[in-house]
Amino acid sequence: MVISRDRFLDDGRRFHVTLSLASHTIEMHSLLTGLGAEGQQQVGDILVRALNEIQQLLQPTVARAPRPGETSSFGCGT
Repeated sequence: MVISRDRFLDDGRRFHVTLSLASHTIEMHSLLTGLGAEGQQQVGDILVRALNEIQQLLQPTVARAPRPGETSSFGCGT
């Protein structure tokens, strides 16, 4: 079982991230399935809160990233 949440970190589609919780054993699959729809939604809500924190951390870097078509210096003197 996989519970995932997606997020675009910018207004475009360049900075797309997915945060997932995946079961890798039958026992873990059973545990997540046993949560039912409400429990699985709660796990999803936790992933959203984690994505909020990740976005907050990365936002300054995303804001400084050159937009497509903008030139950037590669340190080669041009």
